[in-house]
Amino acid sequence: MAITAADLQNLPQNPDTAVAEAGKDTLLSILTALDGTTETWTLVGGQRNSPVAETANTIDASHKTSGGWATSVPGLKSWSINYSGLMIMSDDGLKVLDYAFRNDHQIKVKITYKDGSYQTGWAYVTAFNNDTAHDGVATISATLSGVGAISAITPAETTTPADPSNP
Repeated sequence: MAITAADLQNLPQNPDTAVAEAGKDTLLSILTALDGTTETWTLVGGQRNSPVAETANTIDASHKTSGGWATSVPGLKSWSINYSGLMIMSDDGLKVLDYAFRNDHQIKVKITYKDGSYQTGWAYVTAFNNDTAHDGVATISATLSGVGAISAITPAETTTPADPSNP
């Protein structure tokens, strides 16, 4: 019996839907225009990595009766994104990062995941570096330091399917 196109379309599916997300599907964008309630997001091109790091300062809460052990409580929270990617001279997202760094301008950033869910927050670009090694591709790295909180992961809108090329 030969396998038909219909047979291929009906191959069994793994019932375990707990699948890890591929990092390649997570994208960093910058808000570049706001017209009323319509937001225009510009993708930062050449992305290789844009991890979101959330931390809390440690406050020493040790006391004499803690049995000789230090006790800590979380203090002020902060977040940052350590972007790294290829240097693409014509990329509008990289132009915005460079401008924001040079002019101490806050930017609103958006991390979009494969399923269309996302996080947003305001940040300053506190580092902007290029690496133009003689034996490799030119790269950019930037640190985006959060101003206030970054949002929790917001579920994707259910009206339209996620399009990673248009966060």
